[in-house]
Amino acid sequence: MKRNKIFIGLAIFVLLAATLACAFGGTSGSSEPMAGLAGKWRDNYENTVHTIVWTGTTYTVASSINDTRGAYSILSEDWNGSTFTFTYSVPDGADVTIECVAVRGNELDINWWSTNGNSGEDVFTREP
Repeated sequence: MKRNKIFIGLAIFVLLAATLACAFGGTSGSSEPMAGLAGKWRDNYENTVHTIVWTGTTYTVASSINDTRGAYSILSEDWNGSTFTFTYSVPDGADVTIECVAVRGNELDINWWSTNGNSGEDVFTREP
């Protein structure tokens, strides 16, 4: 009888722990293909914050806001299953394409190119 109570208590504990782990543990990793990409990312060189959202089926850019110029228009977005790419327009400037390559904790490795012929690699940092 005492063993049954211990066994039942242990079984309930394991069930609760598993339920909580599924509910709270790593939801972005299991449902988000590029784990951690969804969030706010700061381009420290351009002083722009890009907010990327995972909708459950694709990534999208909710906003790209420059500290002094304000919001930029998003021209295109593409999630091909492994890489997310988006293009935004800088008023009175060039169109800039960002290719999200890899998330490393609070850093996002990107490639970028623009319609004025410039291109390069950069690292964005996660905003709180």
